[in-house]
Amino acid sequence: MNVDTYRNVFSSALALTLVLFGAPVTFAQSPALFVSFTDANDGTPVTDITADEVVIEVDGAHGETLNLEPIDWPVRVTIFVDNGVASVPALADMREGVTLFLEEMPPDVEVAIGTIGGRPQFQARHTTDRAELADAIGTIAPDMEGAAMFVDALYEEAERMHEDEEGQYFPVVVMVATNGPEGSSRVRERPFREMMERLFANSATVHTKMWAIISAGGIAQGGDQGQLGQSIGEATGGTFEALTSSNGFRTLLPALAQDIARKHRLVSSQYRVTFAPPEEASDQPAIRVLTTRSGVNMTPTMNGNIP
Repeated sequence: MNVDTYRNVFSSALALTLVLFGAPVTFAQSPALFVSFTDANDGTPVTDITADEVVIEVDGAHGETLNLEPIDWPVRVTIFVDNGVASVPALADMREGVTLFLEEMPPDVEVAIGTIGGRPQFQARHTTDRAELADAIGTIAPDMEGAAMFVDALYEEAERMHEDEEGQYFPVVVMVATNGPEGSSRVRERPFREMMERLFANSATVHTKMWAIISAGGIAQGGDQGQLGQSIGEATGGTFEALTSSNGFRTLLPALAQDIARKHRLVSSQYRVTFAPPEEASDQPAIRVLTTRSGVNMTPTMNGNIP
């Protein structure tokens, strides 16, 4: 897929999602919001809020709070490491960066580690066993004949999310990448659109840290992973960072892990608030969450996926 075609496909997929989320709200059933309550001083989750302390305001009028259900959906992390032909000079920094990433992850967060050189494959499936993950990092070696499969890895991970009907977690995908040759087969319009829709539907967040290989003339080499990573990151609430030195993996990956750990603390200690709106509520209401308890900050979302 060339860059212009990619832009058109990506824009169409994103526009579809925005239409879905911008549709009028109907109150045929009791609606619900997800809310994270945190201490205003230190940001720690507040886990003893009661229903009579929460007020949902709809178009300026108070609704009735019907239920306050604790939600403990954790973050689940998938790391893909580019071990394709262009990764050789960077692979030691990548492995060390992933090791430092794991040191910053809370011990109860499941992590999987895969590679994308030649074809996407897992070295370790999702687990909390840090020894198993450390062993997996040690097995990552360059594929001297394989291009990176950046898009294929994301497509297959989105497919697994789609097929996991019982999963109650927030997927986070971390692409540890280069801008070397890209050989994915799923960059055609239909599979790319399908991938994006599945990422959106599963509230997935995609982060890309990419070592940009620069030619002697100062021109970035390789495929379209940079533009892909940046656009997908923006669309899913993730991030994209280009590294001029592969040594940056050793600092950027643990810093990212700290952000993901913060997200994990919030999403795994929030509430689903079910409420009855006032009768005069409009089809597209302005909704606010209030609390009678002082010293508490609130982060409301429609799906619980706190950035």
